[in-house]
Amino acid sequence: MPLSKSMNSSLLPLSTGLPLRSLVEQLGEGVLTQVHGSERPLALLGVTYYDTDLGSHPLTGQLLLLTAHAELGPDRLEQICAALRQGQASGVVARSARGGDEQALARACARHDLPLLELAPGVGWREFDALVSRLLGEHGAGLQLGTNSSDRLFSVANHVAQAFGGSVAIEDHRRNILAYSALPGQAIDPLRASGILTRRTPDGPLNEVRYRQVFAADGISRFPTEHEFAPRAALPLRAGNIPLGSIWVIDPNGDDLGTPIPPEKREVLVRAAELAAGYIVDAWRFDHGDERSKETALRRLFSGTPQENDSTVLGIRPEQSCLVLAIDSGQALEGDLSELRSAVSRHLSVYVPGSICSVMDGKVVALVPSTATAPVARSLERLLPELFRLTGRESHCGLSDPRRPSSSLSADYERAVRVAECARSLRLPVATPDTVQPQLVLLACADALRGGDLVLPETAELLAEGQEETRETLLAWFEERGSAPRVAERLSVHEQTVRYRMRQATSRFGIDLNDPDRTLTLWLQLRLAGLSEGAAGGRLSVSEPGSTGSGTRRRGSR
Repeated sequence: MPLSKSMNSSLLPLSTGLPLRSLVEQLGEGVLTQVHGSERPLALLGVTYYDTDLGSHPLTGQLLLLTAHAELGPDRLEQICAALRQGQASGVVARSARGGDEQALARACARHDLPLLELAPGVGWREFDALVSRLLGEHGAGLQLGTNSSDRLFSVANHVAQAFGGSVAIEDHRRNILAYSALPGQAIDPLRASGILTRRTPDGPLNEVRYRQVFAADGISRFPTEHEFAPRAALPLRAGNIPLGSIWVIDPNGDDLGTPIPPEKREVLVRAAELAAGYIVDAWRFDHGDERSKETALRRLFSGTPQENDSTVLGIRPEQSCLVLAIDSGQALEGDLSELRSAVSRHLSVYVPGSICSVMDGKVVALVPSTATAPVARSLERLLPELFRLTGRESHCGLSDPRRPSSSLSADYERAVRVAECARSLRLPVATPDTVQPQLVLLACADALRGGDLVLPETAELLAEGQEETRETLLAWFEERGSAPRVAERLSVHEQTVRYRMRQATSRFGIDLNDPDRTLTLWLQLRLAGLSEGAAGGRLSVSEPGSTGSGTRRRGSR
């Protein structure tokens, strides 16, 4: 029985996955039959075998091979289908999926709107896996690189760019840009610039033709200037017959295709393709699973639920000092957080090797081996412009103090997150605990007093609706040490207005400005109320510019 009609999918776009209908059509109903379809637009990126720990694996675009579904029972099948739907899997493959006791699987798939495919009895699971992998080709999910491998790919790209004088991009087989050159003066065009910013080569009819030519060729493919595209040379990256991606170089002298590429440049490009392919395979084989394990261990340490071997998984030595990094980018979207995490991970791999990066509670976080905060802070200041280009949002970094790690890093994680929030509030690009110490003290006071009844009567009255102007004047008076001219300048009012407001406030609320303990308590409670209001809005609140209470202004400065 033939197992495949055709392994060519020349009319399909290379970068959006393989539609399930195309999989069924190309394998033929003698191999695969669709039992239940879906109205959702689904595309296949890869296959994965059933595992009891299904939730710990990426499921997006995956076709689950359910080799013994009859033994699982209706409740477990229901759980599996719910997890697959939530994880945006592309469907389920099983044998005998339609008859008798097997109806439980069909019903569960129908309830969760999951495509269900039935595999013919004469086709082995390994054989089916191989057939799908072969059909996927460039439609499969991209390989995820470990940070060190990504660093090596950037070096390869720079080496090729130095030889050709033009920008270089190394891509996976879904056109995601894994690495690119960054040499001063290199030739570049809008297509490459756009690809670098989005980490992906834009789709388009011309690109479809060019990519097919590159992957159909055994050697270097060349393309002259066309529209706004500069001349290019490209070479596929392969492991045997498996396509891994491609390497593209802008060749400023490559418009005349009748003139061969000089031998020294050709050798550089061919050798670079060999190196890049090797790095990608090694990264996928050794780093990918290890990277996931490290992130899981890191999140456990940060959340205060460590396991016995987490420090070993992370490679933390008892004598090694580490600090925690948190990056606050506001209400960043999930896709933006993924981009930010990749950029931070790549940056740290170059400047602080051994760092482990992840995403927790809407922030990019990392464990960074370092004995001091200053070099890490300087490095992050160079990273921030790239993060802004990625998302169009300002990012602010917070660091914990370096120390030798213990079994849990939850306190260091919470400190770094709080420092990052303070940095965002004060518009600081990078902050350490020392630079935002006044804000940390105030926040600690707010935590200690929260939920208690230790509120002065005058504070309670001043926090009522309609007292905003009086509160603002009192805070300014306390923080400007009773200087009416400075309060007037700060509030943009006349000095006499300030004095009038203070007379009214002290008389109406019974405030004794000569009682230092009571005035200190009143200022603290009003100040903490401002912090709480700001935190409820998604960011911390600080005094107006020029406030000595914020810890950011020296006397006499503006």
